[in-house]
Amino acid sequence: MLAASQSQSHINSEYSNWVGRAVQAYNAKGEPNFLDAKGELVEGIYLDLPNEVYHGLNALSSSGLKTFVSCPARYFREYLSGITRKRTLALTRTFDAGTYGHELCLEPAGFYDRYFREPIAADHPDALTTVEQIEAALLEAGLPAKEGKSEKLARLLRIDPSVDKTTIKTIADIDNELTRLNASKTESKLDKAIRLVEKNPNAEVFDLIAEQTRHSHGPMELKPHPETGKEVATYGGKLPIDGVVWDDAHRVQKTVRKHKEANLYISNGLPEVAIIARCNITGMMLKVKFDWLRFDDDGIDLKTSAQSVKPEDFRRQVQNLHYDIQQVFYCYVASIAGINIRKFVFVTCEYGTADICQPYVLSRNHVIKANNTMHQALIEFKKCRETDNWYGYTKEDSTIELI
Repeated sequence: MLAASQSQSHINSEYSNWVGRAVQAYNAKGEPNFLDAKGELVEGIYLDLPNEVYHGLNALSSSGLKTFVSCPARYFREYLSGITRKRTLALTRTFDAGTYGHELCLEPAGFYDRYFREPIAADHPDALTTVEQIEAALLEAGLPAKEGKSEKLARLLRIDPSVDKTTIKTIADIDNELTRLNASKTESKLDKAIRLVEKNPNAEVFDLIAEQTRHSHGPMELKPHPETGKEVATYGGKLPIDGVVWDDAHRVQKTVRKHKEANLYISNGLPEVAIIARCNITGMMLKVKFDWLRFDDDGIDLKTSAQSVKPEDFRRQVQNLHYDIQQVFYCYVASIAGINIRKFVFVTCEYGTADICQPYVLSRNHVIKANNTMHQALIEFKKCRETDNWYGYTKEDSTIELI
């Protein structure tokens, strides 16, 4: 027994015991522990630091450095120019599926208190989905396809039952009241669906099913999105998630947790561990946020993708998206905080055309080359910041000869 205790003590002494030095991002009064009295960053290891707060910290992140490595001008455009470009719906959905998949894998507690699944058309294959279908069903039920005076008045009274009907004489009167209530003068598809279901309770209209599902969770209220900060509609305090995105995210969770090694990697540690440290080379403040940091000093990064993550494809992603720079940057910042990352693992999961989880580690030679690139990039980044010269593909204006 004594020998076993001594052996365990020896093993533990090899670790950094970072969790014993970590502090909550905010104290009991709600004040940030990561900022001093002057609002300057305080070096340390922080738990439960919200993503939107982390992204706003005035320190260089791995995402910033990766962008800089690809091209300093791209860093300027994304981080300093103030120019924004609208994301497409496809990109938003991909981002959300990955975000929620991360959350389910790493921080599942309270997920169903924060979100609910919105129905999709495939859930209700017999439901009416188009205006034409609803109008045909209205006629079949003996109702007008288009809203007349009586139907418009009934809609007005649904919106505001307190309206004095004795003052309503004409359609123009109804329109004036609708305008006062900031409601549309024209019947919407949802309004048509309500008329239909009132006459025929057995009728199924997808838009109405979706609306009833939302309000079954509680009243609608606008709140900031937990990731983007933009105001979105919540119901009973819960955020609706597109059904396809919801299903993708849950498959990510199931796929990752079913993989024996991946499941072990994401254990014996804590999620979303943030580290703020001052660079030993440049004196700049740096920041990282590990998806998962194990108590034995292994770092885990979860990568979800709608595309393939088979070895040759993920190898290209490592090169094109500079995941190797991310790894060595994370390890470097952790080392400043006294954590020697013993092993860094990319746990990848694809969910688009197949459900596959595959962990990867980079070879020693790859890590050495990435380390050299990362340290050179830190020095060059400082120069660009000092000179405010965020150049493109050449430092000086010149013509490139392609071979």
